[in-house]
Amino acid sequence: MTVARPTGLTVGTRVLPLPVYFPSISSVKTALRPQEYLQLLSSLGRLKGQFLVSAFDLAGIEQPQPARDALASARQAGIVTLMDSGNYESFWKDAQSDWKQADFHKMLRKFPCDLAFGFDEQQPPANADEHVALIVERWRADQAAAGSCQIVPIVHASANELPALCAAVAAETGVTMVAVPERRLGDGILDRARAVQTIRAALNELGRYVVLHLLGTGNPISIGLYSAMGADSFDGLEWCQTVVDHETGLLYHLSQADFFAGQTAWGDDASLSFQARTLAHNLEFFADWMRRLRDAAGQGRLNEFCRSNLSPRAFRYIADVAGWSQP
Repeated sequence: MTVARPTGLTVGTRVLPLPVYFPSISSVKTALRPQEYLQLLSSLGRLKGQFLVSAFDLAGIEQPQPARDALASARQAGIVTLMDSGNYESFWKDAQSDWKQADFHKMLRKFPCDLAFGFDEQQPPANADEHVALIVERWRADQAAAGSCQIVPIVHASANELPALCAAVAAETGVTMVAVPERRLGDGILDRARAVQTIRAALNELGRYVVLHLLGTGNPISIGLYSAMGADSFDGLEWCQTVVDHETGLLYHLSQADFFAGQTAWGDDASLSFQARTLAHNLEFFADWMRRLRDAAGQGRLNEFCRSNLSPRAFRYIADVAGWSQP
């Protein structure tokens, strides 16, 4: 069944344009503290957009009021805020035994956001019915704690199990968005692209459009490919771990930002630190990349977007997966 992708997802009083990318804020594998990223994002007024922040990181801030103020300021400015359950950070910091669903609920109440991922179980039951029941049970508890904040359930499973599970969870909960980790889709990008295509087909069988979010997808090329296959929403840390070449969409080591400083006005802004200039440079790229991706999606020309922005070799591979004709 074909169900047309909407141009946006209603989130409270806002409409989030699709496809959409959420720059992630995390204390894991990043240079700045979460509160510093929050303050930076809320201060870059002309780069309004959206971002993701971790509940685990918010819970660890010793003086939370500035972070709470930064979140409130961002929302007032029209920025859509997405809270992660914190299970990613608790895993990497070996704190899983100390981070519980009740702790997540405290952060939902203490730091109001527009969207939040549900408190996910990364080792779910093998039985599909029990797996769906667990996700639905946790989703209901999370949504009760979240109030007006919309809870997005996360599904962890093998690539061949994900389509049926995502559809079942969406059917049981009635949610408008479900999420899966990119790493669960397969080892290589072509297998992952096929998995996205299959999940999209399963979700469309519901007869309504359910937005598909990929966790941990922040590479521009991957975002373009997966959007063409049927994914709609993405988050990742690449925006603060690397520097992007605006001409190619390729990522480089953060220290190499000097090579690309002239691509945006941020590179000449002496009032900003090297880190801030680089992050603003990256955010401007992602804003433009996603705008062009949305334009292509709206015109039914995602294949042309991929043809124009991927190398000929890469495009040949993905065209075979997607069934696109090649010159």
